[in-house]
Amino acid sequence: MRILLQKSSFNLDVSGIAGFFGGEESFAAMSSVHLVRGRRWLGWYNSPGSYFVAKKYGTLAQSRFWDGLFPGPNVDPATMLELDGKSGPRYTGVFSGNRFSATGHLSFLLARYCELSVKPSPSPIPSSDTSPRSNISLTIVQLGNFKEFKGYPTVPEDFFLPFDPVGILPIAFSIGCAIVTGIFRDWYIFAMILLGVVCNGITCYVLASGSLELDCPVPSANSPPGDGILVSPRGIIVLQGDERSVSSVIRGAYNLRYESEPKYRNIGFSSLTLTAQFLLQLFLVPQGGLFGQIMFLSTLAVSWMFNAYLASLDREKLQTGILLKVLGRPKAVKFSLDRWSTAVAFVAFYLKPKDARGILDELIPNNTPAWRIWKDRVVVAIEKDTDPVLVKTWAEDGRDSIETLDSSDRKFVLEFLQLAREAYNGAKRFRSTSHADPIEDKNSVRIENIPVREKGPGKGEKRGFRGLLP
Repeated sequence: MRILLQKSSFNLDVSGIAGFFGGEESFAAMSSVHLVRGRRWLGWYNSPGSYFVAKKYGTLAQSRFWDGLFPGPNVDPATMLELDGKSGPRYTGVFSGNRFSATGHLSFLLARYCELSVKPSPSPIPSSDTSPRSNISLTIVQLGNFKEFKGYPTVPEDFFLPFDPVGILPIAFSIGCAIVTGIFRDWYIFAMILLGVVCNGITCYVLASGSLELDCPVPSANSPPGDGILVSPRGIIVLQGDERSVSSVIRGAYNLRYESEPKYRNIGFSSLTLTAQFLLQLFLVPQGGLFGQIMFLSTLAVSWMFNAYLASLDREKLQTGILLKVLGRPKAVKFSLDRWSTAVAFVAFYLKPKDARGILDELIPNNTPAWRIWKDRVVVAIEKDTDPVLVKTWAEDGRDSIETLDSSDRKFVLEFLQLAREAYNGAKRFRSTSHADPIEDKNSVRIENIPVREKGPGKGEKRGFRGLLP
């Protein structure tokens, strides 16, 4: 059969861009292989950016041979595929005494979800129109007791995003274009399209052959309750549950297990095939006819659009959806408070820690005489489960400790004791009518709708601890 455009002297010479064009999109698309169900079987299309992808994933293979072919720092697959590497908020254990200045990737995901996706509910503490507003976010997440999911620690594919039939389109288009070029006997282009299909499919399958696992420490059976506090500049997240549930968030991580670890030779060989594909296409695509080159370029364009579609997926959101399923869809409630000190006092009255003073010092490090007296009275109020305004503490000379302060500090303490009283009453109300809605997915990540308390803009906002007024 006569090849279309056979007599044209025009040559597209697209081989030079085939290995680089769309490389970042291809790399991002490959990163979703452990988040989308059946994604390992959807790589059989002629994808652009083969050389870029090869240079990226080739650094996973560890030996002098692979380091010479693909120079660069050796990282683990979970970090390369962005399943690990982010730092979460600092953490304070209420009963365990654990202190971490920074936590791991899973706590980052949970904190991000609480900030962006959990809907606010009415606050148990009425807002004051006279006090400055810092709009402190307080989220309480009830993790409960840790339950091992089926296949633990390997995350089952049922937790992944469902199969997307859109992935069939680039496969069908690449195979179709290869068939058309074969019909017109443009064998160079026919072979190069099929080569791209095979190399990209093998690489996708090899990367997806690793199993996604949840690595988390197993604490002692005699460990105290795992309740703790995540503290960020935007607010406080209270985690409630056994030590294993909380530890899975604080110290747990996603990990990828390959049979070839720690050398990852199969990933090295798949990267080598991508490099070979790039070199062969560089030399042989110009040997094809103009019509074949148009077919080849069309497969790259369609594959690039599909890669861009996969790259547009919020992978952190998908990882969060998996995490929520792993944790058994914990319950959560969020509301806003006007002052940092009110939020801290609420948390202290709600959790009733044994070392209440240590928690207060951790969250409010101010160490002036006025703050020490305020903390002393809040600690006594927690121990006696009483209104902090009614508590008295005594100075060494037998006087009421507040009387040892000057007038301005005395007013300061009395004002903040009133805020602590509101926190005490709010914690009692919240504990008696505690309602936390189950966190579910959109893909699966959503939370049931909760009425939102409207709040007007604050005036005269001041800054203190971590940018927030105590």
